Amino acid sequence: MSEEFGKSGLYIDDLYTLRVIDPELGEFRGIIERFAGIVEGFAAEVDQEKMRAVGVQNLLKTFSKQRESEQQQIQSEIIEKMVELDKLKIEYQYLQRIESEQQEVVDNFYQNQ
Repeated sequence: MSEEFGKSGLYIDDLYTLRVIDPELGEFRGIIERFAGIVEGFAAEVDQEKMRAVGVQNLLKTFSKQRESEQQQIQSEIIEKMVELDKLKIEYQYLQRIESEQQEVVDNFYQNQ
């Protein structure tokens, strides 16, 4: 009799209840639904971690660009200071030469007196 019901798409379960879906398929469907729920939960966690990773990457890129900018600024300041140092060296040499010439004039003046 249960075979006749099975041909028409009706099933009788262990409690002799008439079912439209085979009880084994219903149980399988439940397992699949629970599995799908677990997979969706993992997918949500993975997406959340991806977003966090992207945020961290962006933060690292920002820090890297900021560091490069600071490094370029420091390099620029170093170049400016080196140019200023060269100018001061030239001025110092010029002043030493003037001092030497003036000392010669003073020495010549004392010798001629």
